[in-house]
Amino acid sequence: MMEKYSGIFCLLSMVVLFLMSSCGEYESLEIQKKAKRSADSLFRIHKDSLKKVGDSLCDVHYPEYFDIAFDSIKTEKLIKAKELIRK
Repeated sequence: MMEKYSGIFCLLSMVVLFLMSSCGEYESLEIQKKAKRSADSLFRIHKDSLKKVGDSLCDVHYPEYFDIAFDSIKTEKLIKAKELIRK
């Protein structure tokens, strides 16, 4: 008879332990939702200034990025042209 209660006690203990460990997940999800809402609203408020900063960074770095892209395309085309000449 004691064995019957010990199995039920073990099962009940596991259920209680499971419930206690899952309680923090809901709180964490709620905090993540609030943080996302806050970040979204901050982005909407400062969208214009962020766009200006992003555009100015693009203007500053555009020549450098263009040269890198152009050089890589040029190199690729030269390799293909040399392969065609060899054939």
